[in-house]
Amino acid sequence: KLAMEVIRRKFLVGLMTEIEATMERFERFYRWTYHVNPPNQEKCRESLLGGGSNKNTKKKKVEEDSEAWRLLAHQNNFDMQLFEYIESLFVEQEQFVADIPEGFRNIDATCCKCGPPTYPPEGFTCPLAILN
Repeated sequence: KLAMEVIRRKFLVGLMTEIEATMERFERFYRWTYHVNPPNQEKCRESLLGGGSNKNTKKKKVEEDSEAWRLLAHQNNFDMQLFEYIESLFVEQEQFVADIPEGFRNIDATCCKCGPPTYPPEGFTCPLAILN
């Protein structure tokens, strides 16, 4: 119970099974925007989220109804409870970003570090914090 309370109070949770929604939520919550070639950053993001760079495709997964699954679930009972709680917390935490538009990473996206600046085409003034 203590671990659940700590996670609820101190963490914005994400799920690998919901990687797109997780990244979108983190971008909105932390108000991350693109600052170096936004169109290229979007392509890179799509590539990483779609295919990933660290997938374990060589190992056989344990079947959910197998004896091995039951043994692992028993051995990791508290971890399983915590994970189920995190799954429900993930749904609940959507409220944290409900008032922040989807695709926030593209709002006011700039290419402050490009030389010469290239995005958006109509021009912009880079914030000093980004230039440093």
